[in-house]
Amino acid sequence: MKEEIIDIFIIIVLIFLFYFVFNFSILNSIVTGIIVGIFPYLIYQTIINNIEKEKEEQFIRFSIDLIGLLKSGLSLPIALKQLEKNDYGRINELVKNLSSRIDWGVSIEDSFTEFAEESNSRMIKRTIQSLIDIYKEGGNLEQGLEAIINSIMEIRKIKEDKKAAIHENIIHSYIVFAFFLGIVFTFQIFLLPFLQISLPGQASNVNFNFINNLMYYMSIIQAVFAGLSMGKMYDDSYKAGAKYVAIFLFMVIILFNVIIPIVPKGMFLININM
Repeated sequence: MKEEIIDIFIIIVLIFLFYFVFNFSILNSIVTGIIVGIFPYLIYQTIINNIEKEKEEQFIRFSIDLIGLLKSGLSLPIALKQLEKNDYGRINELVKNLSSRIDWGVSIEDSFTEFAEESNSRMIKRTIQSLIDIYKEGGNLEQGLEAIINSIMEIRKIKEDKKAAIHENIIHSYIVFAFFLGIVFTFQIFLLPFLQISLPGQASNVNFNFINNLMYYMSIIQAVFAGLSMGKMYDDSYKAGAKYVAIFLFMVIILFNVIIPIVPKGMFLININM
């Protein structure tokens, strides 16, 4: 919640900056301010997603190692003491805390529940909850954990196969969006100036600002929905599409606020007149 409040403040500051400093129209200032302002939040979400993935990977490593030690005949406290020496990245501290709680005589259910809460990972919480349910029903801790981890790895393998199968579609999505922006650029630079041509004694009735804004907002809509659909298709999560949305919106901003303003309009018209 704190991050959202900070991001809203950044967006408001940017809107005023674009309107009063860069002399954008009020509507363009609002849209551009929102786009630029959500970049920090999108980047933050991408970092959080990467951290969670890293935690999940390390937790699977930890679980496999724990299963191996328990199968060798070691008790849970001794196995955890051995695993404290390993490097599990972001969950090193969690493993040490789990081992300490078991040493202090805290129950297995409470120790693993606290481990799950400290992880702040949905996958780890679900896994630990399933493990505790199995243990409460009289199941074997080692066998229960092994079955759960095998299921998780099988699901991950299916997802990886899916990603490999649709990777080409992701590349096509980038190409299609770049092609879309190319059409917009061609229309703005080469075709729109032809609409300025009018018969002698007649004024052009074309509202060029309206057309420019319309193309700008169409590009924004295309960027948002294309990015979200790519996240859902590739990572099975709309949140994961935040990075794609950020990339596409950045391309839109560069095109409309940097490239189009500096490229001479109606270059074909100049050549014809010459």
